[in-house]
Amino acid sequence: MRKKTIGEVLRLARINQGMSLEDLQKKTDIHLELLEAMEADDFDRLPSPFYARSFLRKYAWAVDLDERIILDAYEEGNMITYDEVDVDEEENFRSRKTKKQRTSFLPLFYLTILALAILSFVSYYVWTYVHHNSLTTTPSSSYSVVNKQTTTSSSSTSEATSSESSGSSNTNLTVSGNGNNLTATLTGATTSVNLKLSVTDATSWVSVTGTDLEGGATLSPENQSVSTTISPGITSTITLGVVQGVTITIDNQQIDTSGLTSLTGTITLIINN
Repeated sequence: MRKKTIGEVLRLARINQGMSLEDLQKKTDIHLELLEAMEADDFDRLPSPFYARSFLRKYAWAVDLDERIILDAYEEGNMITYDEVDVDEEENFRSRKTKKQRTSFLPLFYLTILALAILSFVSYYVWTYVHHNSLTTTPSSSYSVVNKQTTTSSSSTSEATSSESSGSSNTNLTVSGNGNNLTATLTGATTSVNLKLSVTDATSWVSVTGTDLEGGATLSPENQSVSTTISPGITSTITLGVVQGVTITIDNQQIDTSGLTSLTGTITLIINN
């Protein structure tokens, strides 16, 4: 058994995958200089400990490493112990943290592939279901005679509901950006506003800096939503472990996340009064 630093383990795993730093950058959406900093164990070059954990998680996922071992070593400042099968250190090896049960890369690789396949199937099923419903609910060209009094009553009710909805908030929400990062700005907030993240069939890890969700939470069909409040003048970062299937509303206004085209993404949320 030998001990190596986090950066050395990451680099060996990347080489075993036959990936260059440029390939890894495309797969993780992490800047090249930050990848080099992680392989050099220079975590002070990363924006913050929060981003360090997030980037380490992405790197481990991209090269089929157990993210828990990497994150535990980072949190405790330990080196990683692994068993060598061959003399060449850049060939097959199994990493593990001191006093942890051995973890083989090969079963982890298969489990990762299986998890991604399940996630892809669920995402495709949800997309098909939503697309089918949008087609079946499209109004058709048909005519019918209805009672005039009923029509007038329905119209009045609709107008009243619309008026109530539009008058429930004086805030304005704008969204910009694309790729793996968006910026959402809410203006006109005079008091704390409610932020809600929810799913229906998807599973995603989420976090919101500067709130009680900073430590993160996992959304799933069993735990479909979490919420928190944000005060005016605060800027928070929303991190989505899986973008697709997560709905985000701020002050009862939905944030359009269609610009996030990566598997994971972040949203910089700015609350102005």
